[in-house]
Amino acid sequence: MSTLPHQVALVSETKSIGFSEISTVAAALQKQASRDFGPIWKVNATVDAFDKLESVPVDYWPIIVKDDIKEPGAAGYHTDENGQPFSLVQADDGWTLTASHEALEMLADPFGNRTLAGSPPPNSPAPVSGFKRVVYLVEVCDPCEGTQFAYDVNGQELSDFITPHYYDARGGASIQYSFSGSIMAPHTVLEGGYVSFGNPVTNQWYQIIVSNGKTELRDLGKLQRNGQSLRETIDLTVRKVLRDSHYRTQKPGMAFAASASASSPIAESSKARAESLRSFIKTL
Repeated sequence: MSTLPHQVALVSETKSIGFSEISTVAAALQKQASRDFGPIWKVNATVDAFDKLESVPVDYWPIIVKDDIKEPGAAGYHTDENGQPFSLVQADDGWTLTASHEALEMLADPFGNRTLAGSPPPNSPAPVSGFKRVVYLVEVCDPCEGTQFAYDVNGQELSDFITPHYYDARGGASIQYSFSGSIMAPHTVLEGGYVSFGNPVTNQWYQIIVSNGKTELRDLGKLQRNGQSLRETIDLTVRKVLRDSHYRTQKPGMAFAASASASSPIAESSKARAESLRSFIKTL
């Protein structure tokens, strides 16, 4: 594993989720990262709860839970003006699963540009069925993101994830392709999941989606990066496609129990970053 750990912060910006709940979920995410994910993906990480965004040290990658993240989906990955990753999570009934999803994908590919080459997904429709080679964007939870593949850690529902063997050229009976064992062969997608990949010959990008037992192909075209990471660019392209499915889900309000943190030498820089992140989020 790497010597220096990745440091992830979990913080609530909604009154519906207080610091006690954030702390409980952060502990489950920490156990998942250190016990399950880290040994498989060779990642060393900490996940810590913070009472407010101003308390998050500037070198942590925040996962911010909000009432409405203005996304046609449950979460959003972004990089800030300094290219550092952060994620937004919708405060709905499944937010713990989503936070786990975002944390693991952040740990596997913090900057959203990691790709691995392999064969096209099996049983893909044309034109993908005719490709000899594709490059996969490394998103470790997407192929098995359906809620039926989640598992329990400390009483919290957390996301399943693929292993590096998912990108193997050939399958094998005793090989683990996902942590739960639900994925049985390389490059395959489970119900409710998807995988993003590009044709290295044409630079055309696609997604395979499995919904209601049917495999669908989404053509994303040739991506215009405009300084964004590959993951951000793909997410933005998909959001435009799914604009009609925009939703706003909120839980009933509850008292926000977070107490004010004591001042510290890092408070000024953390406060400045919090203000910068909030301003940046408003532009998304």
